Amino acid sequence: MAGFPYGAVRGLGAMQIFLGLAAIGLGIGDLIMALTTYRYTGPALIFPLIGTGIWTGLFFLIAGSLAASISEGRTVGCKVGATQTMSLLNTFLFAPALTAVATISFIQSSIAMHDYSLYGYSYYNYRAATMFFLEITLTVVGCLEFIFSIATASVCCCGGSYDQPATNQVMPMTYPVTVQQPAAPVSRQSYGPAVSAWHSGAPSATVNPGLSTGGDLHLVRITGSPAEIARYMRAMEEEE
Repeated sequence: MAGFPYGAVRGLGAMQIFLGLAAIGLGIGDLIMALTTYRYTGPALIFPLIGTGIWTGLFFLIAGSLAASISEGRTVGCKVGATQTMSLLNTFLFAPALTAVATISFIQSSIAMHDYSLYGYSYYNYRAATMFFLEITLTVVGCLEFIFSIATASVCCCGGSYDQPATNQVMPMTYPVTVQQPAAPVSRQSYGPAVSAWHSGAPSATVNPGLSTGGDLHLVRITGSPAEIARYMRAMEEEE
């Protein structure tokens, strides 16, 4: 793919890999905190139990890995297409999902922090505060993934034509062709006997047997002594 910005798309892929790993790590931490708190708080902090950061981070990681693996070769068109598809899915589905769920979660966590601090539950207040910061960070990760997914999809779409590498192209070759022109008729040397052309239905005429008649089919009558006729025939056979 001539003119394709391989360096740019690999850099965007590296950022998506980083964001995917961050989302997975933050999602695991948020899920653990939610599981240990849920038994006491009930459904007040139910959204972190979905584990949105974990499964959305996997899709971020897949898109980033595809983008980082793009290089010149026979499969470059397939990798670019797959990267573009995954980046569009992240743009319109997974990144907004992570951002929306994380936003709702940190709002719930902030409310829980207020309630725990109001009633003096410092232990739960600490856990709610930890979840609050984890979920704010997940919201930022979702927004960044949305931006980088749009950039990656745009580069894959507009970065270059989906042509095969130049090494796989078959170039037309020109071969010189020599056309042999027909040789001009060559006069034959006369060997003695007089030759007369005889056409069916035409009068006899005496012609020189050594001259070419242009290749027309006709009968000839040779007059002369037997020795002259034999010498003429041998000469004609040698020439043929």
